[in-house]
Amino acid sequence: MFDYCIFPGTPEGIELGFASNLFEGIFWKEGNYIVIEDITSLKPRQGNLNNLFNKILEKGLGIKITNPLPLMESICKKKGFYLTYGAVHPGICDDIVKIYVLKEGEQEE
Repeated sequence: MFDYCIFPGTPEGIELGFASNLFEGIFWKEGNYIVIEDITSLKPRQGNLNNLFNKILEKGLGIKITNPLPLMESICKKKGFYLTYGAVHPGICDDIVKIYVLKEGEQEE
């Protein structure tokens, strides 16, 4: 189950690089992971998503991206995420979806 959600522009969001001038959406803190379900880059193709991933990993957290659209899926593959399947909200919604996962030390350079 999720610990709490993180919004862009909040102190924790900014610490992770999730600034309101760069992104819209929310993500979730779940144990030692940040779960990204739906975010939009407000300044695409400028490296902001890569910087966000790197800051999350530098904090010792892993990243899970659920049911990504094709562009995000391509980014995940290039970054070194591995693919698994599972329920995002077990007990609430048990639909099985794609989940791309990356932990510190696993990413591509």
